[in-house]
This record gives sequence, structure tokens and C-alpha cells, in this order.
Amino acid sequence: MGIKQFPFIVGPPGDLADFPENLYFEPETDLGCPALVGTPGSVSFSTLGGIAGEVRNAHVFGDYLYAVCGATVYKVDASGTATALSSTLDTSTGHVWMVDNGLEMLIVDGTSGYLVDGTTVTKISDSDFPTPSSAMFQDGYFLVTAADTGRFYISALYDGSTWDALDYATAEGQPDDAICGISDHRELWILGEKTTEVYYNSGDSDFPFERIQGAHLEVGIGAAASLAKGDNTLWWLSDKGQVVKAAGYTPQVVSTRRLDREIAGYSTWSDSRGVFYTQSGHPFYFLAFPTAGKTWALDISTGLWHRRSSYQSGSSVPGRHRANCHAYFNGKHIFGDYADGALYEWSTSTYADAGNTIRAVHIAPPIEKDRRFIFHNRLEVSIKPGVGLTSGQGNDPQIILDWSDDGKRTWSNEHWRDMGSIGEYDKRVTWRRLGRSRQRFYRITITDPVERVIYGGYLDGEAGAG
Repeated sequence: MGIKQFPFIVGPPGDLADFPENLYFEPETDLGCPALVGTPGSVSFSTLGGIAGEVRNAHVFGDYLYAVCGATVYKVDASGTATALSSTLDTSTGHVWMVDNGLEMLIVDGTSGYLVDGTTVTKISDSDFPTPSSAMFQDGYFLVTAADTGRFYISALYDGSTWDALDYATAEGQPDDAICGISDHRELWILGEKTTEVYYNSGDSDFPFERIQGAHLEVGIGAAASLAKGDNTLWWLSDKGQVVKAAGYTPQVVSTRRLDREIAGYSTWSDSRGVFYTQSGHPFYFLAFPTAGKTWALDISTGLWHRRSSYQSGSSVPGRHRANCHAYFNGKHIFGDYADGALYEWSTSTYADAGNTIRAVHIAPPIEKDRRFIFHNRLEVSIKPGVGLTSGQGNDPQIILDWSDDGKRTWSNEHWRDMGSIGEYDKRVTWRRLGRSRQRFYRITITDPVERVIYGGYLDGEAGAG
């Protein structure tokens, strides 16, 4: 075989290709070549009330970011200073929906609705207000889907405190409950257990929203909080446990068969949460599974999935990513933590996760040739070298190699190499005399808080006779 570059960073589709962890594919780096690059780290933005718990959602309203943690609504300014609003919600856990009409913000928590005027939280007292399962805004109206029904209701124009029990429509294409809804491109999407219907504002004086003929999708939603919009369309986890996007009025599956099997193995996925954000030219659909402790991200620009993981303080095993919700505020990507009741900023120039380690892992596609033994004389992994820090962890960054010769059932001992201290721009990362195998998976891991850019791999090997 001799020295040969092999497809180290992007594998073929199917069971032999692994999803990178905290790494995503960048088709064109500063060197003009593709690479795997590290996902962003995070820095503290606001501690809110300093009380542990999930940040249930966040929403930009006027010049402030509003975030719900526990039963409290916080108003956060551009510096990250948080002020608790007077009055609280009736609930303290679970996803909340937050929308505004420019004058007031509506929050629903699955049991009640609340209006925020900027300083005060007021529970909606109108007896005609239904038990809400989601909230929307369009054309001057607040709208909510009613729990355990196929209905959605509208408020009075620019008045979230006034509701009429007769101002509703029912998704009738299929007799299933309306789980949630969203407004996109001035259309209302009402997603049910098994189907989805789309409405438009016809201007009718009795009830302004009418169903668009032909806009009936034979797919529902499997997790209400998975619904997100971005890249000019909608994204969600379907009732079948597949990730889909709306291609016009047609659902298009964007998850792979392998990811579908992964999700199907979770004990529950109805609690999954989805967000959409764009950073460094890459639009991402980000889907967390709290019960399973997993987070997946789809890079829309490449169509490739990768895993996101985080360590929580005191834990030795990374679980789901810390992000529980997201908002773009004052030029920053802010996410709410699922455990510590704080807001963080995603930062591409930060290589730790709120002070905790980010573990970046990639398993290369298998090396094999006609089931013959291959003798692995020398392996070189091409990285961006000389990325060490001036002091502390990362001043002498390491990359770790191990491998599996039995289909990823067991792994070899770890073999550590220097990635290059600061300024060592000619550093090469090589391993020699790596034995033989009929099929081998190489795995690399980086845990130091440094820039991670992996260009490819080169193997000096030779195939045996049998």
C-alpha cells in the first residue's frame, strides 16, 4: 500500500461511518481544504437568580432578553444583568412557549397563559382562555392550541387578555389532537399527533384563519418542543421518531437510518427540544433528548449530523449538551442551561464549556482490503498544529489515539502525542509500529481546551497474502 491518504474525516454513509462528537465538517478551511473543526465553547452571560434548575425558554422582546427559570421570569439586559419580574408562573418545570406582539409578551406553560408588559407577569384571567399547549403570534393575534383537542384559539387584536370561546378553528383533516403550532412566512402550521395542517389569514370577519387547500401533511409531531424554524422552513421530530423538514407542504426526512434506529432505542423521545441557529456560516438544527441524555446537531449546509455533549460539574461522563433553549440577543448566541439556571454565550474562540472540558471524538472509517491482513507501519493524523495555550491546561496539548480490530467492541490502550505548543507550526503527529489487522477503526480524542482542526489521515501500510 505504501504511504496513502485515506478517508479519515468523512466516512461513507451507513453503519461503518460514525458521527463525530463535538466536531463538525467544514468543507473549506483557511487552507482551502476540508476539515473537522471543533464545536463552539461557552462563556457565562447571566446567572439569573443563581438557583439551579432548567432554563425553560428564552425570548427577545424589545431591547431585552426574557428567560424563564423555575417559576420566575427574568428580564436580562445587554450586559447580562438579570432582574426577576414580579409575580411568578404556576409551574416550575417543563418547556414554556414565548411570543410577543410588540406590545406585550405571551407565555404559556401547558396549564395557563401569562402576559408580560416588560416589568410584571400577569396571569390571563379570561374564563374563555383555553388550557394552552403552545403559543403563536400572527397578524395582530395571539393564538394558542388547546390541550387535548384539535382546536386553536385567537385573542382579540393586539390584546392578549381578551379571548372568546367561539373564536377557534379545528384541524379536521384527521381526527387527532393539535399538539402545537407555529407561524412561519405568515402561515399557521398546526401540528397534530399524526397529521399537520396549514392555515392562512383570509381576512374573514367571523374568523380570519382558513385552511390552505392541499396543505395537509400525513405526518405529525412526536415532541412539541422539537419544533423550530430556520433556513426558510420548519424542522421537527415526527410522530415516527424521524427528523423532518417542511419542503413546501411535503415532509422530507433529514435524519439518517442509523440515527432513526438510535432514536427508536430511547425509552422516550417525546421530551426532545429543538433549536435552530446559524454560526460561522453554518446553520444548525440542534435536537436534545433529556431522558436519553443525548444531543444531536444537523449542519444544514452539509447535510451531516454530529453529536454534542457536555460535562456537568462533578460528572466524569459527558451527557447531553448543556443547551436547553436558545435566543439570538445583541449579536450573541445565548443558550439556557438545562441544570444550573444560567445563560451562556456560544463562542467560537472559546474551547471549554462553561469552564468544563469539551471532549472531541472522531472514529475514522474502517481500513481493510479484501479481508487480508494489513500491517500498519506508520499513521499520521494531519491537524492544525501549534495551538497550545500560554499557560495552564492546553499549554502542551495532546491528541489521543486508540483503535479497534473487532468492530468497535473493544479498544486498544491509549497512545498520546503532542499537538504542538504555541508556535510549533511544523509539528507532525505520527504513530509507528501499530500491528496488523483485517479491519481497523482508528479513534482520536482531544480534551485539552485548544482549537481543534483535523484535516485528514495518512497510513503507511502493506497488505499481507491472506
